[in-house]
Order: sequence, then structure tokens, then C-alpha cells
Amino acid sequence: MTWSEFRRRVIRTFGPGLERTNYGSVHSFCAEVREELAPTPRIDGAFLIVDEPAAGYDEVMRSFFESALEQDPEGAAICLWLHAFETWYSEVDQGADEERFRGLMNDD
Repeated sequence: MTWSEFRRRVIRTFGPGLERTNYGSVHSFCAEVREELAPTPRIDGAFLIVDEPAAGYDEVMRSFFESALEQDPEGAAICLWLHAFETWYSEVDQGADEERFRGLMNDD
């Protein structure tokens, strides 16, 4: 997938200003594109369990960034954009949840 194709797909999915985002659509979009770029290993259509040697989040992220360095520039840019987009949106969504629940918990 080229950067131009990816950009058109993002705009088609979320709008030119990313105005049609919600947690479900962001998560689904990122998972779908990641699957296209690096398909999950399967045997006869069933998922293959991958033996992940990483002992924690820090090692997983280190491995992710290391693999981004091994990709072509467009692939790396797409992977890093997806990661940043999903991370940002999960923070936005979490903040919105906190605001909604703050009103429920307020005894005033």
C-alpha cells in the first residue's frame, strides 16, 4: 500500500478532518490495515499461536519500532501513523469516559 492509497483510505473512512472518528471505527480501521500489511499467520484459516518472547510492553514496543526501521519508508510511515492514531484516540476516548463518569459520581 502506498502512502497516497493509505491517505485516500483514511479520508474516505474518517473524513478530510478525521471528523467521523469513534473508538470502534479507529480500532477496526487500524486492525484492518495492519492485517493487510502484515497478515496474521494462519494454518488452514485458523489463527496460529505465536510464541512471543517479549516479557512486557516495553519489549513489545521496542520490537515494533525495530521492525519499523526494517520496512520501506511508506510501510514504516503507515505503521507509525496507525500506532500514533490509535494511541491518541484511545487517550481521547478514555478522557471522554472519565468526564462522563465524573458527572455520575459527583455527589453535589
